[in-house]
Amino acid sequence: MVLNDCTVCAVYGPDGETQQRVPVSCSGEQIILLPGAEHELSDSAKVRIDFFDSQMGYIQTNCQIAVRKNDDPAIKSAWVADCSILEVLQIREMRRFVRVGLGKEVVMTLSGKGEFEAVIQNISEGGIFFVSTTRAQWGDIVSFSYCFIEQEYRLEAKVLREEELLNGRYGYGCEFQELPIGAGRDIRQFVYLREQGRIL
Repeated sequence: MVLNDCTVCAVYGPDGETQQRVPVSCSGEQIILLPGAEHELSDSAKVRIDFFDSQMGYIQTNCQIAVRKNDDPAIKSAWVADCSILEVLQIREMRRFVRVGLGKEVVMTLSGKGEFEAVIQNISEGGIFFVSTTRAQWGDIVSFSYCFIEQEYRLEAKVLREEELLNGRYGYGCEFQELPIGAGRDIRQFVYLREQGRIL
């Protein structure tokens, strides 16, 4: 399998539950994981890895990895892990919903870090992409309040993708968690009206 635009993955532990976020370097069919230290990853004949590809979506796989000392000066990591995808378990298309630009400032809450300011760049029925100087991690849940049509909703979204931007800012692609009753309908209506240019 060729990943189109993947810079990060989640590597599952032997218990199948715990995860660690690991940077990824892809070139054609070659997939290299970039652990921060020698013992962060270990050789494994079969390990669950979820890749986050901005074009393909959320790809759940079983992989084989082999850790070695890095000999490529173009890669900054001292240790790398060659990764071969053995089996694709599921692909969840992250862009199956129509997205519209938003550019609205909101106050978000992140568990353990309290409140922080963010700008929601775009939104769809499936989730949001926001930008902030506050650092989040894959799997974090952010919450915020927003009024789409008439009613304000308290929404929660899970961080699935991170982009490092300029000037100490980070962008996060998030998937909505269970939406409150009526929120999905109002978001769909909001997206439709905004796409038509009928609301700003």
